[in-house]
Amino acid sequence: MRHIFKSLNKLLPILLFSIGCAETNKTVLDSISMALHPEGGVQIEATLEQNQSENSWTDYISVEIVDSTNFIFIGSDQIIKVEEDTIFTFKPNSNQVIADHYYRDEFNLLSLISGNLYQVQLGDVQKRIRDTIVNFTIPHIESRGKIWIDSNTYYPLRILLEDDLDNSSTISIDSIEPLDYEPQYYEYETDGWEIIDLRE
Repeated sequence: MRHIFKSLNKLLPILLFSIGCAETNKTVLDSISMALHPEGGVQIEATLEQNQSENSWTDYISVEIVDSTNFIFIGSDQIIKVEEDTIFTFKPNSNQVIADHYYRDEFNLLSLISGNLYQVQLGDVQKRIRDTIVNFTIPHIESRGKIWIDSNTYYPLRILLEDDLDNSSTISIDSIEPLDYEPQYYEYETDGWEIIDLRE
């Protein structure tokens, strides 16, 4: 996961199932956000594949969404925790944690999985028996992609994001389950870590 957020401001997306009109699209986007933010939270297990220039890598990530403003991404090399308007990047190998401002109006990978979808512009939508494929663009980061959605639950199944420089990210969702245990989210606090605070 060492590269997972390297291009945070240049990459990534979320979802939609549509029957044709903008009103319906908005309702579906709201449904997706609600599906990812149920009372009690959700846990997502996923595989992340990224390709940038001549480099490619894969990581297995766990995401806990406590609610729309509090969530955590746990990967092999680092942990990203968002507490409302602050983002903490924990680096266990160096026992360091970097604290910075988290701007919700800037679209990135965190926006994608945490269900903040308002900056996604929808394109063609293909409804199939078990899923729906949504084409989208994110103009201000000059990216485009597709998202495969479960037509019944509105959960994402697979997400592809790419740009004109042949960079791409694919998130394959292995499972989304209710967060019915004490989340790891609360285990990651700054006590005992070397803190690098970029908010000052």
